[in-house]
Amino acid sequence: MRGAFVSSSYLHGAKFSQPREMFLDAAERAGIQLDCFGNADLAFPVGDAEAAKRVLGDADFVLFWDKDVRCARNLELCGYLVMNSAECIGTCDDKSLTHLALSGAGVPSIDTVSCPMSFGDYPGLGFLDAAESALGYPMVVKDCFGSFGEQVALARDRAELESLMAGPYRPRILQRYIECGGRDIRVEVVGGAAVAAMERRAPEGDFRSNATIGGTVSAHTPSAEEGELAVAACEAVGADFAGVDIIRAGDGPVVCEVNSNAHLMNLRGCTGIDVSDIILRRAAERARR
Repeated sequence: MRGAFVSSSYLHGAKFSQPREMFLDAAERAGIQLDCFGNADLAFPVGDAEAAKRVLGDADFVLFWDKDVRCARNLELCGYLVMNSAECIGTCDDKSLTHLALSGAGVPSIDTVSCPMSFGDYPGLGFLDAAESALGYPMVVKDCFGSFGEQVALARDRAELESLMAGPYRPRILQRYIECGGRDIRVEVVGGAAVAAMERRAPEGDFRSNATIGGTVSAHTPSAEEGELAVAACEAVGADFAGVDIIRAGDGPVVCEVNSNAHLMNLRGCTGIDVSDIILRRAAERARR
């Protein structure tokens, strides 16, 4: 069995190299040859299967640990089994598309408004009236594209909201703020099963629980409802594996985000479960079909 692992050629540092090292170690334990590539290594002509094969060879599967949707789609076009699929990666990377997929599948998620597309600055902010009425304050403002809790802010009133929305257009969503004590749950799902989970706690004075910005993590045993919700979220976005972020709302858990290539180091550190082993087994199983 031979696989390929694809990550960004342009992101550096431990948090970007750790997934590659984890999967290389997992492949060695599983007796799988795993070759690593950057997305820049795969810039061959669209649909050129011969060019793809000169780089990737006869890889049985491709673990795509990047957000270069076009690159992933080209690999699929050239006949490779890509996990997660290009469509899944694109849906998860764009938070607006994520919540459209969740809502379409009837998966409980945070109340969300997608900001209208514009070309340049918004000439007026009248569309905020409907969001204000639907979501109230405080209101979460998120860029559609962002990771590690970056590009996320809290508007406490209309003045703060308009200030955050000022400037050149960027794709954004607005969401209802759910008071959860600065805690959320990350459930890792592989092949339709919840395999590990952790609780994340925000640093003092912040509402974002991401470990990268100072949050802390601890092992968590998900309830049956949380596990089922995470699996349903993965089904909604078409993920073979994903990290599903869940917030406990007053009337039950809701999905906040779905991460198609979630970082696994913190999860392993607090649970002792190396999810890279499980993902690799899933990839090998699919390749054998």
